[in-house]
Amino acid sequence: MRCGFSFLVLIALPIGGFAAEPEASVTAALHAALAKNVEHARDWLDQKDFKSLAQSAGGLQLLAEVTRAKSDDAAWQAALGKVVEKAGELQTVARGEEDLAQCRSALDSLDSAVKGAAGLSPNGKPQSLSRPPAIRPLMLTIDAIQGDAKKALLTGQVEAAKKQTHVLAELGKLVSNSRTTEGWSSLAGDFTAAATAAATSNESDPKLVRQHFRAVAERCEACHEKSRTR
Repeated sequence: MRCGFSFLVLIALPIGGFAAEPEASVTAALHAALAKNVEHARDWLDQKDFKSLAQSAGGLQLLAEVTRAKSDDAAWQAALGKVVEKAGELQTVARGEEDLAQCRSALDSLDSAVKGAAGLSPNGKPQSLSRPPAIRPLMLTIDAIQGDAKKALLTGQVEAAKKQTHVLAELGKLVSNSRTTEGWSSLAGDFTAAATAAATSNESDPKLVRQHFRAVAERCEACHEKSRTR
């Protein structure tokens, strides 16, 4: 999980005692992340960077899977299932012929699916992912989300940055199951808790919110350190 927040000083903040993430806020954050990553995919397509486009599509597929698992109701499952399907189709086209027109058509279909799902709210019971994500695409997606959060915070878009950290907290829950290394689950839990604390902070001043984001960076680096010494 290469840290997207680079600060000269890392401040460790206490992460106990923070309330769980409000589910409506998490859902809104996941919808926003899907839309944001469609924008990134368009940028890669405009640059004719098919490798990055395929990677972006993989991240979108993972985010859609996480979002789909929020509810078992039929409408939600169908809408997010379509996003998963269209993201997979885009990735296949980007990896294959690298045809600009085909990629644009696939991306347009994905964009429509994301917009169609955006108006829905999960009303049923949450589910587990049908299969755990591979560690590399998971880490690449976390890295991309952290980068978006950093950019949002640096430009004073505090609420957008908090939405991104809601998503980081959701992805962090998947990290704990990705390895059996001693202490890994605890480190991943610390990362998730720090991301939740940043996302649910009542602070609106970017300078104050940045302190919580520094804690996320610190937990992120702890995971990297553990990986290097395993």
